[in-house]
Amino acid sequence: MRKPSYWTIQILPGGGGRARSYRVEKRRAKAAGIAAAVLLMMASAFVATVLGRQDAVEQLARYRAENRQLITSLQAMERRSGEFSQALDDLSAREQRFRLVAGLPLLDPDVYSVGVGGPGGVPAATDEFLEVAPDLAREAGDVVVDIEQLLRRADLLGSSLTEAADSVGTQRERYQRIPSIWPVASEESWISSGFSHNRLHPLLGLRRPHTGVDISADFGTPVIAAGAGRVTFAGTRGEYGRLVEIDHGDGYASRYAHLGRIAVRVGARVGRGDVLGEVGVSGTATGPNLHYEVLINGRAVNPVGYFLDGYRR
Repeated sequence: MRKPSYWTIQILPGGGGRARSYRVEKRRAKAAGIAAAVLLMMASAFVATVLGRQDAVEQLARYRAENRQLITSLQAMERRSGEFSQALDDLSAREQRFRLVAGLPLLDPDVYSVGVGGPGGVPAATDEFLEVAPDLAREAGDVVVDIEQLLRRADLLGSSLTEAADSVGTQRERYQRIPSIWPVASEESWISSGFSHNRLHPLLGLRRPHTGVDISADFGTPVIAAGAGRVTFAGTRGEYGRLVEIDHGDGYASRYAHLGRIAVRVGARVGRGDVLGEVGVSGTATGPNLHYEVLINGRAVNPVGYFLDGYRR
């Protein structure tokens, strides 16, 4: 017996009404089912595509917002980097002058421009970041490099300034020891007889070297140390009369003669400007004055060449 080529669909009303029957060819029913399934799949794919695009749009919007924030931050960093660079330029100029004062050689400017990099130097941008904002990624890398260079400059400047400060401290202590200030504590004092290799002695009437300078001042005027050092002699010695001698180190020594009174003892440490005694007329002095000598490695030199500006009379 041949199978029927159609389906019979009966609809029975719930209220006991008349039943209705419909015939649907099997071939058409199957075609309609396939078409409905295809339409459903297409609709699902369309909905998924729309939702995916919406997610992509939202994600892109988030990236753009983040990029705007990053750009603002980078611009602020660039401004601060520029300000920091200018401050370092000013500090570098002062550092060069400071090194000159400290007697240190100047650093080659190329030292401060050495590049940075290598492992751990500049963080690599992620592939996602490079794909979304390649220009921003490159700009961020440039800013990081600039900051690394500035930090290197700051570190080098700090080391250089520390070296200069240490040198100045050492030099300052040495300068304090060099006999270089006016040894009489009075504005009313002057050189009455200078350094000479062939001076006529006022008492002996003989020509002989004058190994220092005579500074005239009132009797009792304080005599002060021209530089820091240690007292190696304090007493009476021949033509010098009452004499104080100081060893300043580095081969420097000074003598203070014709004193009326001595105020220090042998072995005492004195600072620049400390009182050693008073102007007098001891020894071969013809009037109240200080005979002052400066010696380098035991050889007398002209003291005038060692007076600091403002201390010469």
